[in-house]
Amino acid sequence: MSTHSVPIIRINTINNHPNADSLELIPVGGWQAVVKKGQFKTGDLAVYIQPDYMVPTAHPAFSFLAREGKDMYRLRAIRLRGELSFGLLVPFNTDLQAAGFVLGDDVMEHLGIARYEPPMSRPQPADQLAFDQCPQIPVPRFDLESYNNFPDLLQEGELVIVTEKIHGANAKYVFHNGTFFMGSRGRWLRPDKDHAWSRACTDEMKAWCELYPDTVLYGEVYGAVQSLKYGIGEKGVIKFAAFAAYNAHTGHWWSLNELFTTGLPMVPHVATFPWVTGTDAFLWAEDDSTVETAPPGHMREGLVFTPVKERRAEDGTRVALKYISTRYWTGKDA
Repeated sequence: MSTHSVPIIRINTINNHPNADSLELIPVGGWQAVVKKGQFKTGDLAVYIQPDYMVPTAHPAFSFLAREGKDMYRLRAIRLRGELSFGLLVPFNTDLQAAGFVLGDDVMEHLGIARYEPPMSRPQPADQLAFDQCPQIPVPRFDLESYNNFPDLLQEGELVIVTEKIHGANAKYVFHNGTFFMGSRGRWLRPDKDHAWSRACTDEMKAWCELYPDTVLYGEVYGAVQSLKYGIGEKGVIKFAAFAAYNAHTGHWWSLNELFTTGLPMVPHVATFPWVTGTDAFLWAEDDSTVETAPPGHMREGLVFTPVKERRAEDGTRVALKYISTRYWTGKDA
């Protein structure tokens, strides 16, 4: 499931910063923002912008983030006197009030905020298939929502499979009407072009897709793709690891356990356990990567939590949540 919005929220709790009298901590769902003391009071409306969003520095609310030569600033997580601050919390101002926005509204478009997309996840126009050449089947755009946005979505006692989230570019492959197709998260691509998605594709993957026509194989292409290289990117190597499969005719998502039996290259399995509120499983996100090629000390980007028994959320989307490691958020490779 994925919402990708910038909501107007109400501040319900303000905590003292344990290491700074001039700062306060404000929880927002599963996130935390560090703010100047007195900037907000309980009951105030505010705008919360998560990490990995881009804010326009020409806007007065974000001008303090301006950097020479850049008109957009990517929000991450930083430590302020020892406490993590995720993204940015800004006041609900008179401009938003005059525009008629109220509690719960999404102001992402109004403020000119964009979701950050790494350069490699945006294929070149010349690599894209024309619309009339694309497979004419319903293929969901695969995108995971953060656990921090939906900390109550996983059910107590529910058997959950934990996999490593690989830092790369989203990929999809499918065999439809006698033709093999490949694509990025939002585009179908020409298979005869030398791009990351074609370089990662193997005969084994093609054969599997042909064996299960109209079943979309989703995964991550990684290596010489993003800032985390997993020991192979320096050599220009790109590989694929599957993390989901979807039958476009039935709307059925394969269970991860089922997908792990296919023999396809898969994202690493970390653990399977009954979900418990307050679990310390998030600590596993800070461990080293278990991707086969990753050298000792290579960080994990994070984890993905997926129910063993596939199910859907109230909005009809598949339940699966990502959790990004603090090590990644605060590292130079983010």
